[in-house]
Amino acid sequence: MRILVLEDSKLLKELFKARLEREGHEVTVVDNGHQGFILATSYPYDVVVSDVQMPHWDGFKFIDAMQVVCPRIPIIIVTSLSVDPEIMAKVARFTNVIELLAKPLDFKKFFSLLENLTVQTHDNVNKKARIVCTLGPASNNREVIGKMVLAGMDVARLNFSHGTYKEHEATLNAVRDAEREWGKPIAVLQDLCGPKIRTGTMKDGEVELEEGRQIIIQAEPIEGNFERISCAIPQILQDLRKGDPVLLDDGLLELRVAEEGECDVVCDVIVGGILKSNKGMNLPATTLSLPSVTEKDWRDLDWALDHSVDYVALSFVRSAEEVIAVKKYISNAGKQDLRLVAKIEKPEAVKNIHEIIEVSDAIMIARGDMGVELPAARVPRIQQEIIRLCWRMNTPVITATQMLDSMTTHSRPTRAEVTDVSMAIREGTDAVMLSQETATGVDPVNVIRTMASIIWEEEQYTDLSGEQYKQLKDDAAENPVITAVAGLSDTAAVILLDLEGNLFPLVSKWNRKIPSLLVTGSELIARRASLYYNIVPLIIREDYCHEEIIQKAMSIALEWGYIKEGDAIAVVEGMRETRNNLLQISALQILKVPLS
Repeated sequence: MRILVLEDSKLLKELFKARLEREGHEVTVVDNGHQGFILATSYPYDVVVSDVQMPHWDGFKFIDAMQVVCPRIPIIIVTSLSVDPEIMAKVARFTNVIELLAKPLDFKKFFSLLENLTVQTHDNVNKKARIVCTLGPASNNREVIGKMVLAGMDVARLNFSHGTYKEHEATLNAVRDAEREWGKPIAVLQDLCGPKIRTGTMKDGEVELEEGRQIIIQAEPIEGNFERISCAIPQILQDLRKGDPVLLDDGLLELRVAEEGECDVVCDVIVGGILKSNKGMNLPATTLSLPSVTEKDWRDLDWALDHSVDYVALSFVRSAEEVIAVKKYISNAGKQDLRLVAKIEKPEAVKNIHEIIEVSDAIMIARGDMGVELPAARVPRIQQEIIRLCWRMNTPVITATQMLDSMTTHSRPTRAEVTDVSMAIREGTDAVMLSQETATGVDPVNVIRTMASIIWEEEQYTDLSGEQYKQLKDDAAENPVITAVAGLSDTAAVILLDLEGNLFPLVSKWNRKIPSLLVTGSELIARRASLYYNIVPLIIREDYCHEEIIQKAMSIALEWGYIKEGDAIAVVEGMRETRNNLLQISALQILKVPLS
């Protein structure tokens, strides 16, 4: 049996390990709850034995976290406080605690308990790719958000297509509270609505469009019927040309322009069906004069500038110039820390993808509208190519839309969805995104846990391709130590001394296997890094000298369970001036974690 023991007494640790190994069990012993949590979510243990009094995370905080992420692992509590009524009452509320035993431990009783234990399997969730989660009615309170952080959320998405400023501020505050409670920096992504074109309202909520008939789209608001409907953004009517397709409700219904007009456009119904109120309208063949940033978007962006948001996503991007204009607005506001994500969903964006990636801080492959604006069969190849380009240009990329869509209403994903997530990880995406699955779904935490387990499984088999290794020479010219980072395999972790946040994007790109622990004094840099593949931020604010920073980082990594005594670790740092006033471009040290 594989047993994880949480005990901070050195004497008892040795006793537990010796007795359990003598009985033929595989045993790992750690001395605090955070260490235990990292290991329990990374390796397949059959049972956990834990005290309740420990430094850093005590036993109760550990059990709380385990109930969220690995609820099927049985936990046995061994404590000298076993008869304390308060302790007994706390233990009683945990469904994953199967027994409370006293110290000194009665090993005969303990081994009897193990013999009758039913071993439960669980999924490993300590992945390296990032998960972006949309927050909404099902997930916008502190308790649920805390569980989402434990389950694997790295970036919280605030969708400004819905909600009020007051609601978004309350959600943002709940994210920051959960971040502090669990000691994990979370990036907040504001997603601007953009010029989302929708139909107006329909009489009785819906109308039937009959194939072969004609229908008029008019500028003046009207309660729609089978003869006429209105459009929420009437300016687009003047851009429609004869023969242009008009797709409604994610392409389920199709019209084609028969007669042009500024106020009324006559369309033939090509594919009919039921049209409900306020459904999306896509114009894949129409060149729109509409700006990609609406007046509402500018107001929403001002809100983000005032609320310490980390990323802002620009919808319906068509050109690099649109990205540059928004970045200039952010810069003029003195908020250079706010980074811009370009959402790729328009045909023009796909055509101009190289230029857009070049000026963006991150890319989101928004496959929903893309699959309507472009033939759906092209989307997988476009996704693969964008991920490849982003990797080459060292820009983080998010793969989004309908990744585990069935889990909005069900507890398990379809096999096709599992394959979809797995393929995105294999292709090299930095992050995958959940939309309505976590915003309005029946169990947001279960969705994240499921996605994390899919990511973890695929990451056991993915590696850099030969084509990617060819680029190593170019990146190594920028920073020579990257050559060594790309080849690290026999070390337990990389401690990255990158106080200004300039080097971690390159390390994220090349170190895909062992944890990269980013040492920074900035909470903003730590949050920003949460979007990058395999970067774990360690915030050290104290003004230490070089050697003291390494010692402190090593101590935190030990406490958190990323490394253990006797491990070899790599310490990587970027540009700095040495004591002898020499300019160091980069440096790599291989150190051994000392035994206590």
